[in-house]
Amino acid sequence: MTEIASLDSLTELMARQRAVREFTSDPIDDVLIEKILRAATRAPSAKNVQVLRFIVVTDPAAKKKLAELVDEAPAPGRTPWDEVPVIIFVCAENPFGMSATGSAAWGGSVYPGIQNLLLAAHAAGLGTVLTTSRGKLKEQELKDFLGVPEGTHIDAVIPMG
Repeated sequence: MTEIASLDSLTELMARQRAVREFTSDPIDDVLIEKILRAATRAPSAKNVQVLRFIVVTDPAAKKKLAELVDEAPAPGRTPWDEVPVIIFVCAENPFGMSATGSAAWGGSVYPGIQNLLLAAHAAGLGTVLTTSRGKLKEQELKDFLGVPEGTHIDAVIPMG
C-alpha cells in the first residue's frame, strides 16, 4: 500500500505543479536549496554521465546585472530577476556530440534533472518557472559574467521563490 500512496502523492504533486512568474521576496534557506539541487542530481542521464551543473544566484547586485545582460523589461505578472529570491542556471557539457542520437542523449541527460528540480521545489512549497531562451539569447555574456567554462552550455534559467 505504501507504493500506491507514494505514487498517488507524486501524481498529485505533478498535477499541481505550475509555471510561476510572480514571487515573494522571502529568502530561501541554503540548506533547502541544496536539498532541491540534490533531488535534481538524482535524475537518470545517458550512460550515467551526470552532466548537470548548477549556478545559484542570490546576491541582489548579481541578479540586477543578470537582468541587465538579458535586457529584462518589466512586465505585468512577472517578478523582475533582481527581486526573485533565487535564480538557478542549469548548465551542462555535451559529451555526446550533435548527431541525432547525441542530441537526444544530451536532452535525455539534462531535462530529467530539470524536472526533478521543478518538482522538488514545488514539494518544498516554492514556485519556479523553466526558461530557456533567456539563457540562450545572451549566452556568451551570461557565461562570461557567471564564469561558466568553455564547452559548457546554459541550458535553462530557473527563477525560484
